[in-house]
Amino acid sequence: MQLRHSLHIATTLIAVVVASLLLPTSQLVAQNNSVGKPSNPDLMLETEAVGPQRFIAAHGRRALIDGYATSGLEVWAYPFQILSGYRIAFRAPGTSTSINGSEILSRVIYEPTSITRVYVGPDFIVHEKLFVPLNLAGAIVTYSIACSHGLEIDVNAMPVLNLMWPAAIGGQSVAWNPALSAFVFSEPANGYSATVGSPQIVAHDDIENDTTRGVSDTGVAFTLRADSKGAAGLYVALNSPHTDPGMFFNRLMRDHQQLEADAETHQAEYENQVLRVETPDIHVNQAIAWAEIALDQAWVCNPDLGCGFVAGYGPSRGARRPQYDWFFAGDGLIAADASMTAGNPERAREELEFILHYQDAKTGMIWHELSQSAGFLDWVGKYPYMFVHVDITFQFLGTLARYVSTTGDIDFARKHWSAIAAAYHYCESVIDPATGLPRIPANKEGGNEQDRMSDDLGLSTSWVDATSAFAQLATLSGYADLAQHAKDANDRARSSIPNRYWDAQHSFWISGHTMSGQAMPERRSSPTEALTLNLFSPEQSSTVLDQITSSSFQTDWGTRGIGTGSAGFDPESYAKGSISALHTGGITQALWSAHRPVAALAVWRALLPWASFDSLGHIHEVLAGNFYRAQVESVPEQTWSSAGFIDATIHGLLGIQVDAIPRHLVFAPRIPAEWNDVSIAHLRIAGVSEASLSLHRTTTGITFNIDNHGDAFRCDFNPELALGVRLGDATFNGRKISATIEQHEQETDAHVVLEVPRGKSELRVDSSGGVRVSTIPPTPHIGEVSRGLHIIGVHLDGRALTIDADVPSTTESYLQLQTVWTIATTQGAIASSESMGTTRLTFTATGEEAYANPYRRARAIVEFKP
Repeated sequence: MQLRHSLHIATTLIAVVVASLLLPTSQLVAQNNSVGKPSNPDLMLETEAVGPQRFIAAHGRRALIDGYATSGLEVWAYPFQILSGYRIAFRAPGTSTSINGSEILSRVIYEPTSITRVYVGPDFIVHEKLFVPLNLAGAIVTYSIACSHGLEIDVNAMPVLNLMWPAAIGGQSVAWNPALSAFVFSEPANGYSATVGSPQIVAHDDIENDTTRGVSDTGVAFTLRADSKGAAGLYVALNSPHTDPGMFFNRLMRDHQQLEADAETHQAEYENQVLRVETPDIHVNQAIAWAEIALDQAWVCNPDLGCGFVAGYGPSRGARRPQYDWFFAGDGLIAADASMTAGNPERAREELEFILHYQDAKTGMIWHELSQSAGFLDWVGKYPYMFVHVDITFQFLGTLARYVSTTGDIDFARKHWSAIAAAYHYCESVIDPATGLPRIPANKEGGNEQDRMSDDLGLSTSWVDATSAFAQLATLSGYADLAQHAKDANDRARSSIPNRYWDAQHSFWISGHTMSGQAMPERRSSPTEALTLNLFSPEQSSTVLDQITSSSFQTDWGTRGIGTGSAGFDPESYAKGSISALHTGGITQALWSAHRPVAALAVWRALLPWASFDSLGHIHEVLAGNFYRAQVESVPEQTWSSAGFIDATIHGLLGIQVDAIPRHLVFAPRIPAEWNDVSIAHLRIAGVSEASLSLHRTTTGITFNIDNHGDAFRCDFNPELALGVRLGDATFNGRKISATIEQHEQETDAHVVLEVPRGKSELRVDSSGGVRVSTIPPTPHIGEVSRGLHIIGVHLDGRALTIDADVPSTTESYLQLQTVWTIATTQGAIASSESMGTTRLTFTATGEEAYANPYRRARAIVEFKP
């Protein structure tokens, strides 16, 4: 449903509200809003499930409005918090009783450039629009009122004007400036001030000199009265030291419309730059586009420190920090990887430059975290957070090598060679000569912050990636001897890892060792890179994946970090059993790389509900491991969660890999059985060239179209096919070419090598027969336990299809088969025809007690007629 409405016409507003009430609660709807003229109406998301826990954030590069309705909003202008506890109430003129805004908040509309909250009163409607300019340290809140008798808005907020944690300044004062119609907050030590006001303020409370209260205990309160058009605005400006408090404040009021237009222009340009994926599922398209938007919204510029990715947004909890809204190098590297994947390598380069700027010049170590208030502190000398994680330096080398490979920007590596070499030498400094694997120094940490460890599999896996990356960078930069040295280290690490980290008794890997050398007892589903890098034998990897795809690890909303029944499992704990979106995305890539597409797709689909869980379009950090709900420490907008979803989708689901130096593209899509069309636009080859891809699938074959806007490139086209399929002819631009089948235990792929010329090309590959298996993902509801089936393995031997799965014990569960073949017999499940070519395979309930045995292992065998 598409709705058009005006914020200024009461009758239209009422019609919109009535129409919107007919929509299901918490449904995401692509809206068409005339106000602000969004560059892409399909990206407007709306919910009537407003919470009390519905997080909102309006982002700019230098400022932020965020929070929950019940606790009030915060306003930040980096590195300062300006306001906290911003709340509104509504009152008819001349009356004394007001209606709290949180009690009548009815709708929240999310756009890439603003947030609109809709309040529905007994005889009035108010739209509150939260907007932060793209590149200015200010914020604007506007109100549009539809009411027959007039309405006033009472505002209460706490003045802060203090630095982001852990820095602080004292001596703040608050004064009313009648000439500006604004409150001015100021502090004398550095000369900063903030201006909060509006021409529509008709009343305000005095700031009293009360000996029993300080400024921190006293809020500001004022009343807004809309103009003749039903509009009112509030403007918040952070002023540079010792500047006129009205200068920037007046600019925000004067240039308001232009600032909104500038933000929309930026958004339109960004959409035309990053990868655009179109599938038959509008919610998937929105999830991908919003994950890319989340990356852009995480790009923050600090006046003292520079510009980089912040780790995420959430309300302050007992300290002046909107959760992860400061700089973490590890999170930034994940975001840089996703930026390359999403087709924005320039932003990845900027992030790498930002990280390199703060590298430890003495040791070569890459830093861990940098507060936005670090410009006011002896951050490195007095605080223990900067250089604490050894794993970040290892990860840095891998990301930088991927940047060079994806973009072909060899000059970047040569320009920063001394810093790259220093980082590699730091990694070497913690290598144990006895094993060739890294050890964690006693005064440092690895990737696991919760447990003190002497070494861990994740760090050793990163060493394998780092040595490979450094060898590649050294080769490209002309250091053949260093490249060979790194290759030798890589070989030794690969041979050591299976010996040190394999638990033969439990047929699972060891996540690490304690300081005393004892193996950690938990069965952890990470690091997934150990699987994608093939660090264990095929048999060992298969055994691990059989366990990770079981109900011990899998839920309807992702993969537990520690399996149920494992030592230390705690589903409520942040690190001992919760579910991370980033890690779940990594599991999907491990499964796809192991050619387990049915299980991989099911796990990937479990991530889709996250985009509507709280802050629409954004993805939480972690959810609980037992019930579908947020883990108590989780942040509602976590940058690496959106980044992980992008990588899982583009590299995993679509199988896109670019190596710009030889101009080589791999396109290996493993799309759902019900999708017959997929298109990708703005795909970069060699950094600057663009290509568009489209795939059309029928029962008789695949058509693959390429529109290459640059020079010729090589393409390996490896689409997943139905199990047991037979290939026919293949033609490329009208000429017959070779197409072969790559057969894996649980996957069948086609393999075609193309030399793609400039311009438009078409590949056609004919095929017949075969069977596709797909799960039907349940929609999790808040507070529910997992109730969907979890695929362990799918095998086709001749005309016998075997499916192993963990299925719920007390309820039916089912999956679908798509095939033109005729079923002869079925064991372990009930087959029923749904439509032409589609069969439902149902696993019945056993009646066992759900608490004791919520899942059981099931095997279905389907025999097809010859």
